[in-house]
Amino acid sequence: MKDKAAARRYAEGFLGFAKETIGLEKGFNELALAVQIIAANPDLKKLLVSAEISEPQKYEVVDNVFAKDISEQTREFFKLLIHKKRVEDIYDIADHAKALFWRARGIEKALITSATKLNKETMGIIKDKLEKKSGKRLELEARIDPGLIGGIRAQIGNLVIDGSVKRKLAQLKEYLMEIEVG
Repeated sequence: MKDKAAARRYAEGFLGFAKETIGLEKGFNELALAVQIIAANPDLKKLLVSAEISEPQKYEVVDNVFAKDISEQTREFFKLLIHKKRVEDIYDIADHAKALFWRARGIEKALITSATKLNKETMGIIKDKLEKKSGKRLELEARIDPGLIGGIRAQIGNLVIDGSVKRKLAQLKEYLMEIEVG
């Protein structure tokens, strides 16, 4: 979604509606399940965004596909996305909903980037240390960036802790460039 503010508004709107009707956790879980179903079925997403299929037909598809596992309230949200032509943005909306849901639970997202895949034990150690340092409960998301060479970079909101070899080499280069020779 090019307009991140709109994705945030839809996520906030849905979670507020869910909190008042079916409960925040149930709403979030249903949204996550619906997004998984859409991600696993690319043809479903194509159908829901297609200009050749009428809105009432799309509503019927939503009811048929999701009726078993998704409440009427969450299906109504998907119908709103269809009506507003925002189904294309469902992944961005879901990402914002996830962050808002975690925040409501007192959990913040921490993005951990490393040069190689980290095992569960290492991730647990990193999580413990970051929670102590930040004073927040964290949910870790891991990414791999071989360009870091080694070490890790952690981002919690606007706070970035960069212990990567790439950063240390950049600092060394900067230091060496400042030294006067001769």
